[in-house]
Amino acid sequence: MDVRREAFFLVLAATALPRSVYADDAAPSPAPAPTVTVDPTIAAPPTPPAVTTPSPADLALARVLRSSCRDGLDAVRAHRDDPNAPWAATVLRLCNEIVIEQTEKSNVTGGNEGRGRLVLWSSLYGIWLGIAADIMFEIDGDRAVIVAPLIGLAGGLGLSLLATRDTQLSVGEAWTIITGLDYGSINGALWAGGLDFSDKGVVGTAVATSVAATSVGVLVASSYSPSAGDIELVRSGLLWGTVGGALATFVVAPDASSKSAFKAIAASMDLGFLVGVGLAKSFDVSRNRMLIIDAGALTGGLFGLGIAWLAAGANNNGRGLAGAGLAGMLTGIGVAAWATRHLDAVDAHVARAPSLPAVLARDADGRWRFGTPGALPVFDGTGSRVVGATVSAVGGLF
Repeated sequence: MDVRREAFFLVLAATALPRSVYADDAAPSPAPAPTVTVDPTIAAPPTPPAVTTPSPADLALARVLRSSCRDGLDAVRAHRDDPNAPWAATVLRLCNEIVIEQTEKSNVTGGNEGRGRLVLWSSLYGIWLGIAADIMFEIDGDRAVIVAPLIGLAGGLGLSLLATRDTQLSVGEAWTIITGLDYGSINGALWAGGLDFSDKGVVGTAVATSVAATSVGVLVASSYSPSAGDIELVRSGLLWGTVGGALATFVVAPDASSKSAFKAIAASMDLGFLVGVGLAKSFDVSRNRMLIIDAGALTGGLFGLGIAWLAAGANNNGRGLAGAGLAGMLTGIGVAAWATRHLDAVDAHVARAPSLPAVLARDADGRWRFGTPGALPVFDGTGSRVVGATVSAVGGLF
């Protein structure tokens, strides 16, 4: 056989036979790995939050925040040097400023709370100016007499609103200006009556003195910003000086002429004003205490009149009643001033004292009083969901 033909058949046989016949030792091909598809709409199970115990510094901060800086300051102060509580110094500083501001509110009302008072009194003063215009210009008629008071009312209201639009006016500043409006008018009218001015002269003098006194009041309010207690002390001196002067005049000279009586009452008003200014410079008195002293003066005066009336019956006379009223008024002022001598200090202590979140609370001095209860949230075991609230019935500082 031809050699080339034999070689051809050998190659043909090698290519035609299956691979397993001559490659039994070959490694099988690996099966393809299955493909896993993840549904993006299926969320992974949530990881439970870790339950952590709050640190003492965190508890102290929470106590201060819940009480609005009235409770827990000592605990915060204990962490002032704690490196894990870098906020302690800032919280102490801010809380001290808040406590001081709350304490000073008993004497001076800040903000713009005096604006409304000034607007009201300015409106009333505008009505008075309208009536004064009717008298000075002899405006008569059933309809014409109402025009000037209405114009004065609108003018007083509008001008006061415009003047205080961009001004922060405290209560003390407002009452300083108001004192010029009302007592300036009364004092001028008394002196004009004592000097035997005509009706027009009395009204014109009252308007002129009120304008002058109000101008001085505006200057004092803008320059010194007196506290509400200071100006209330001055107003009390004016009020009880005037009332006391009228009673004393009737006791000393019941038959005095009207001109002499007006001059005596006007002089006593001026004396009361000077005494009030002197006391305001020497003593720091709150407006609350002065109002209580005013109540004592009123109560004492009325009790003096009432007791004299009951004692004398039908035989009472004007001098006896006036004397009893004057004595009762002075006694009421003295008793009320003595009884309230520690009132401002107590109010300041109460303002600084922590307010405990309980119905009945014991303060650091051992006194029991009503507190300011509030609902405290109760969380579930994970600390992530509110499940209820608690209210403390009794609490205390020890």
